[in-house]
Amino acid sequence: MRSRSFMILLLIVTVMHASFSQDSSKIGFSPRHIFTVSTGISLHAVRDEMMSPLLYRGTQAPLAISYRFRGTENRHTALFYFDNTGLNSSITQRSNDVAVSHYIKNFHLTFEYSYSTRAAVFDDLNTMVFLGARLSSLLNLRNHYFLPDNNHMSAEQMTGLDIYLLTETSFQSASHNFLSIEISIPCISYALLNSRYNANVSEDFDDLDFQQSLLWQLVKTGGVVSFNRLFGVQAEASYMVFVTNHIGFDVRYRMKYYSFAQFEDLFHARVLNNQLLIGLTVTL
Repeated sequence: MRSRSFMILLLIVTVMHASFSQDSSKIGFSPRHIFTVSTGISLHAVRDEMMSPLLYRGTQAPLAISYRFRGTENRHTALFYFDNTGLNSSITQRSNDVAVSHYIKNFHLTFEYSYSTRAAVFDDLNTMVFLGARLSSLLNLRNHYFLPDNNHMSAEQMTGLDIYLLTETSFQSASHNFLSIEISIPCISYALLNSRYNANVSEDFDDLDFQQSLLWQLVKTGGVVSFNRLFGVQAEASYMVFVTNHIGFDVRYRMKYYSFAQFEDLFHARVLNNQLLIGLTVTL
């Protein structure tokens, strides 16, 4: 029975590979290198249970720089993203319109690289589906201001491998304009600043030598986490339209959510980031 099931599965995979790798697809274009610089609005919502039960929100104008390679069979993408946002809670206190207590300065930095290969073609819909992996590194650094003279820092730094799905739809066969949808889910990550009971008590801090490099010591004390400590999802949709053969615009919406267990299963950092970006695109 196992041998029969294996043979059936092998036959299905062989037929699918033959059908998806044929060169008779109606969707065709030459390989292109695409560079985009974007900005817009970024909306953060953060609940850091180790620091506070409050929900903090804020908006900022971010900076994003991206590169895409659209090959005949494969896709490569790279992204650098940065913003530095002030987050307010429901009890944020202000003095002369400046927040002085119960607010957060949130520094967000992301680098991503994705590789995917064509898995399916739907000629009737002018759509291609790509499957692959994404290497991502994220830093979310927060400085919590409880009082003007009382503040503590908290952070997540995670570098890991994601499962990655990409679809591309061309609405006109003779045009380079296309709609893309991307979904990625963290699978395994190396996370720093684990096992923090509060801002001052952490297994990572027990053996730190403050006379040496703190960064390298924290890197060495990181740990591998998977779905037991980290759940996340990132979804984005972008439409790229070209006004000439080499210049165009990219309108992108991105949603990123993760929940990271900071200490066993007691405290979690839950972060939701929505971005609406408009970018200038140049192709080679």
